[in-house]
Amino acid sequence: MHRGLDFVARIFLTLAAALAVASCGSGAVGSVVVDPTTITILPGADGTPATLYSGLPTTFTITGGTGTYIVSSSNQAVVQVSGTVTGNTLTVIPNPVVVDTLVTLTARDTGTTLPASVQLLVKPGTVSNTITITPGSTACSPAICSGGDAVIATTISQGGIPLPARGVRFDVISGDVRFITSAAGAPETTALSVTTVTDEAGVARARLRALDTAANQTAIIQITDLGSGAYQRTTVIIARTSATEAGFFTVPTTITFTGPDNTRCASGASSEFFVFGGSPPYTISNPAPTAFVTNTSVVGQSGGSFRVTTTGQCASDITFAIRDAAGRVTTVTVNNQPGSQDPPPAPLAVAPSSLTLTSCTATASAVIVGGQGSYVGASENGLVLATVTGSILRVSRLSGGPAPSSVTVNVSDGRSVVPVTVLLTGTALGVCP
Repeated sequence: MHRGLDFVARIFLTLAAALAVASCGSGAVGSVVVDPTTITILPGADGTPATLYSGLPTTFTITGGTGTYIVSSSNQAVVQVSGTVTGNTLTVIPNPVVVDTLVTLTARDTGTTLPASVQLLVKPGTVSNTITITPGSTACSPAICSGGDAVIATTISQGGIPLPARGVRFDVISGDVRFITSAAGAPETTALSVTTVTDEAGVARARLRALDTAANQTAIIQITDLGSGAYQRTTVIIARTSATEAGFFTVPTTITFTGPDNTRCASGASSEFFVFGGSPPYTISNPAPTAFVTNTSVVGQSGGSFRVTTTGQCASDITFAIRDAAGRVTTVTVNNQPGSQDPPPAPLAVAPSSLTLTSCTATASAVIVGGQGSYVGASENGLVLATVTGSILRVSRLSGGPAPSSVTVNVSDGRSVVPVTVLLTGTALGVCP
């Protein structure tokens, strides 16, 4: 009976200890025990390679050890990871691969705990980077006219091999577009998301409808391979069109350049403006050639662009007129303004850089410029005194000796140091009373 009670008591104490550890918040992360003597990486800790897809983020959790980790990859061309991890999570986005590629991810802490490694199986991304958008009308091409439709398509493949009968979801991330979900000939219904299946060539397609009320804008569409979770995003340009508008617009419509500090505007900075719709070619008018330079005065086709580059002259609300072949006019607004930061100080300097003391009572001085504006001077020899008053450095001979023929005095503004050579000649070399 005594042995039975002792066994029960040990079980009770063990459970109580486990509960006490868990209640302190340091016993477990999810269902994984945090062991200070062992580093654990999840997923992949069970020895099964974690499956990743090119371009798709995967987050790993690292626990144990000292809590500060240095992570490295065995193949930096595929998984570019090397250095200290902030916190205990690491998000990896593999680079494109053509075939399945194994990569080893290793984590070590700042102590003596043995490093831990997991295998990553990186698979080729399945959603093609080439996404085509074909408007139903060329009136606003390459944009979609408001109220118009388009077909969006991409190829789902792996390692160059198309994947037929693959589930693919199209989602509207932002913008005034919807997917047409009704069958041809039926009353039109639309939605923000639609799921389709790839054909025998691995191509997935969906029909888009731009809203009648859509203004000039750029919508964002996401295409997700449901089999792998891999996805790509693309932009759809919508052109406003009505009885009085012909979808003539620019992207962007305004831009502001900012200088490096609060005393200067940007110089040599540039931005591209794309012109859509209307009746090309387009003529560009630059009203401020001393402040901005354009690379061309004519854009030949819809979707073409012109570049605006700053000269360094400040300017506000400069309106560039873009006129199409039918006489329609749209505009872009360009600004060039000073920055918000103070300009960096001039480098710390002392002139002259060499001073001479010819006797025990002689003094010499130099002017300090630049730097942070708060200066101190320090002599490397106790027989030469260095003092700074405002921006003037003064040196003199102190009693004692004999003195060396050259002493260095360092002038500092708190960030940088400039040495000044003090030469001693005549009686300044001897013993001074």
